[in-house]
Amino acid sequence: MDRKRFLVLIVGLFTAALLSAQEALQVKKVRVDSTVMILNSMTVEDYMTLELPPLDTLYYNAFCMSNAVKYYDNEVEYYRCAITTEQLKPLEWIRLVTSASYGNTNMVGALQNESSYPIWIGSSSKQKSLYFNAGVTLNIPISDVFNTANKVRQARAKLSQTEARRDSELDNIKKEIINLYCEIISGINTLKSASERLVLAQAQYDFAEKDFVNNKITAEVLYRSKSYETAAVQDYERVKKEVNQALLSLEVISCTKIIKIATPSASQPQDEEESVSEDGKKEMKEKEKNEKKVKKVKKEEE
Repeated sequence: MDRKRFLVLIVGLFTAALLSAQEALQVKKVRVDSTVMILNSMTVEDYMTLELPPLDTLYYNAFCMSNAVKYYDNEVEYYRCAITTEQLKPLEWIRLVTSASYGNTNMVGALQNESSYPIWIGSSSKQKSLYFNAGVTLNIPISDVFNTANKVRQARAKLSQTEARRDSELDNIKKEIINLYCEIISGINTLKSASERLVLAQAQYDFAEKDFVNNKITAEVLYRSKSYETAAVQDYERVKKEVNQALLSLEVISCTKIIKIATPSASQPQDEEESVSEDGKKEMKEKEKNEKKVKKVKKEEE
């Protein structure tokens, strides 16, 4: 029975550990999926209103939570302890020796002359007594005397090397954060321009499609307009991809959550219809403005 209970206990612990690992993987998957959903649902206005944390905050989080920085911090602490150990090593040369005894004292002796066998004589004291002694032994290895200072300098040199590597890693993290920060700001501005070009290309293609239906333009002109629209879509998606990559990379390097505010449709699903209608109104207004611009350009060309 005891063996069966032990096996049941082992199986239960293994099952609990497996379930906890699966739950952790599911939590990570949900976080990744939510981040991807937020990025896919973000519009140009969401990118424009996205607030990046200050550089000081990104530096602090990266320095405190980065695994590479933690590794170098542990190495620095190790070599500092090594220096202290080498400095205190001469204490190993000195040892304290003590001994104590308590109880009755017995003495045994033998008397013998030339013509007799030894006669053993023993005596013991009835009173108990305490005997103790203490002393110090000094054992100085000659090699350690001349090599201790070198070992301390060696440990200090390794400490300096580790601190230099840690500072270099911190500088690299700073450079990466600055590069990604600038890429995001520049990419958001480029994304806005790409979005405007996309809207103009789509409006131009809509006009070209209507003119083709009315036999005002040829299929070649329609194809050219469609090519412009396709190029604008590809350029917009490329810029958006670069901005998303920079945002995710900045999150990983700085250990700071940046993509945490979803679009209205993602953060407030109960108001989905209202958010969609508002987005549709904005797009219609932009299309009307772009159509007016295209009409003015055509009149000037005529």
